[in-house]
Amino acid sequence: MGFFQCVGTFCLCLVLVLKTCTAGSPHIGQMYPGFEASAKEWSNNNGRFLLSNNLIFSGRGVWTANRGKLVEDSAKFVFDKSGNVSLHWGNDVVWSPDTSGEKVASMELWDSGNLVLLGNSGSILWQSFSNPTDTLLPGQEFSEGMRLGSRLNKDNMRVYLEFKSGDLVLYAGYQTPQTYWSLANESRKTNNSVGGKIQSAILESNSWNFYDQNKALLWKFIFSENTDGNATWALILGSDGVIIFSNLRKGSTSIPEAIKIPQNFCSTPEPCGRYHVCYFFNQCQCPASLNSRFNCKPPIASTGNSSRNSTELFVVGTKLDYFALAFVSPISRYSLDTCREACLRNCSCSVLFFENHSGNCFLFDSIGGFQRPLEGSAGYVSYMKVSRANAGVDPRTEVGGTRRKHILLVVLITVSTILVISGILYVGIWYYRRKRTSVEISQENFEQDSFSNNFSGSLHPQPTSYFKNSSLMNLLNSQSIHSMASSQASLLLQKQLKDLNKHPVEGFSAGLLNENNVFEWSVLIMGPPGTLYEGGFFSAIMSFPSNYPCNPPTLKFTSEIWHPNIYPDGKVCISILHPPGDDPNGYEVAAERWSAVHTVESIILSVIVMLSDPNVESPANIDAAKEWRENREVFKKKAARCARKSEDLFLGL
Repeated sequence: MGFFQCVGTFCLCLVLVLKTCTAGSPHIGQMYPGFEASAKEWSNNNGRFLLSNNLIFSGRGVWTANRGKLVEDSAKFVFDKSGNVSLHWGNDVVWSPDTSGEKVASMELWDSGNLVLLGNSGSILWQSFSNPTDTLLPGQEFSEGMRLGSRLNKDNMRVYLEFKSGDLVLYAGYQTPQTYWSLANESRKTNNSVGGKIQSAILESNSWNFYDQNKALLWKFIFSENTDGNATWALILGSDGVIIFSNLRKGSTSIPEAIKIPQNFCSTPEPCGRYHVCYFFNQCQCPASLNSRFNCKPPIASTGNSSRNSTELFVVGTKLDYFALAFVSPISRYSLDTCREACLRNCSCSVLFFENHSGNCFLFDSIGGFQRPLEGSAGYVSYMKVSRANAGVDPRTEVGGTRRKHILLVVLITVSTILVISGILYVGIWYYRRKRTSVEISQENFEQDSFSNNFSGSLHPQPTSYFKNSSLMNLLNSQSIHSMASSQASLLLQKQLKDLNKHPVEGFSAGLLNENNVFEWSVLIMGPPGTLYEGGFFSAIMSFPSNYPCNPPTLKFTSEIWHPNIYPDGKVCISILHPPGDDPNGYEVAAERWSAVHTVESIILSVIVMLSDPNVESPANIDAAKEWRENREVFKKKAARCARKSEDLFLGL
């Protein structure tokens, strides 16, 4: 636990106690040298030994001394008689303030929440307001040289708030820091029509105000409509990378304001964890290539000590975005091959992004979470440098060919089919020649018989035997080829069903509609959280063609659902379910349509994304699309009604 912390009650919650004190007798306002205690020694008072004079607040911690090295409740806080302040754990000093060698005469906790160490003359030797951790309080000046840092996230990464080059920025604490928000790019701030370089920021009432070196107000960021003068706002930088604003006077019941920084959760470094793609409504999905090959845990090559022969580039996607791209400059304008080569030659490069239309090439030594590109953007091609020993992939594989096993299966099907056709043709030709010889001999006999029969006036029999056998051979050829493709498709579908049963995917379930027919699947899709369809259980039928995966399946909802990209009869209209090749109408490029590398999983996940983010530019349900654009509230009610109805049917209500 972190002992040395200040909480929303504005009492210093060191979680330590005075050995000679009894429970219920903490110091009020200030304390003096000669204090030594541990949290264990005063657990009856929750370890609180110093309180501010004003005890009207209660809630969360707002400052921590030893965040870099957490300790147990046996650690001792020491304010010795010589005026030295420190926190000890065993033989180590895990924290001590920088007082420039001067002795501390007293330690005070002000009502503002500021912990202050004073010298003999009453001057401030050190204060928590000048050494913030993850929280800023009203009146606390945050200026150049200071840094706000979050707690560690699940990947042991912190985010930071800091002044850089006259701008206030949020950045991820990777090996090379990566910016994901800046005040300069913040459109919600109000302009005070005063030019100047930002040097400090202060929480005042319901806004965060920014000043130049002369304390002239430059900008205001209004985060709440609550102008109550009694509200006490705190700015908190969370481990998720988001700054929230919370009213401390409401204590543990305080709900953060809706306005956040950044507002879009997908714009943070790791909204879904590393390597995942963040979509609208905070939906998350691992890129199909990383999921199928590495279960979204790619063996990224270590930077600095990996030779080129031991690494290769693995394609992550061809239509991605990344939070840091808006804040960095490309290394140069290259072709894709040259950009790839630059990453392979650079021992610090772990991931590259390439923009096709501009040729911009970006290299990063660390990577967080990916984003879906904004509407109208083609996005970036992204490659990840992985260890060759663990990759086992073709470094030039594109997203359309990342599922290598499936491509190999398609190749095997094609080669097998060609061999079968060749064999059938050979047998056919052999059979044809044999029959022709037989027919010629029969014809000679027939002609001889006819010659003799002409005298008796008998009718000539028609030589149809050959033609009947020839038609039968064509039919056998056709049935053999169809049977071969159908058999291969059946094997592939059985494997995909087995994989889904072995490794279920959150958000849907699938199984056979009839145990004797692997080409008809029953699918149950759960309404994505945070969307209009949340809570719904939507049933659908997926029908596969006999030549799958050469051609796509169809997906048809049997549950009632109101969506612009779903026909009134329930059939789903989505690009990846359209036949492969160029769109005859010119609305889609071939890369957006069906590819043999898609699986049931990738199809359903695409449909889940479609539920979250309708495409009203190319609708299947014209009325739903019109309602989405012109009467969103009515659309929401219809969608929610469908979700409730599907839930009731699923639960048997």
